[in-house]
Amino acid sequence: MNTSAPDTLLAEDSPTTAELFLYALEASTTGVTIRVVGDGVEALDFLFSIGSALPRLVLLDLNMPRLGGLGVLERLRADERTRALPVVILSSSEQESDEQEAYRLGANGYIMKPRELKESCAVIAQIERDWLRPHPPE
Repeated sequence: MNTSAPDTLLAEDSPTTAELFLYALEASTTGVTIRVVGDGVEALDFLFSIGSALPRLVLLDLNMPRLGGLGVLERLRADERTRALPVVILSSSEQESDEQEAYRLGANGYIMKPRELKESCAVIAQIERDWLRPHPPE
C-alpha cells in the first residue's frame, strides 16, 4: 500500500483534457504533483487504497463512464475519512442545474473545463492559488 499521495487527483476520461492539465502543470513553477485516472471508479479505488495520505485536492470531471463526478462526490462525502477532502468539479456543461447539484452534494468548487493550453494554464493557476498554495501559519 502506497503511503504518499499526489497533491491533486484528476479524474478525467478525456485524454486531451488530461494532457492539457499536465502540460499546464509542467509550465507551472510550483512543483505540484498530479495523478490522472480515467473515471470515477478508478478515482475511488485510488483514494480508498492509498492509506492515510490523501491528495490535497480532487478534480472531478462531471461526466465520466462507469461513475461520474457527482457519484464520486457523493461517496466521498459519505465516508468519514474523505468527507472534508476538497473536491472541485470540472465540467463543460453550462447547465446551472449541474453546478447547483454539485454544490448541493458538497463540492467545494465548480470550474468550466478549459479547451486549450492557454485556458488550462489559467485554470491551473487559479487552482494552485485557491486550493494548493501553502497557507501562512495562523
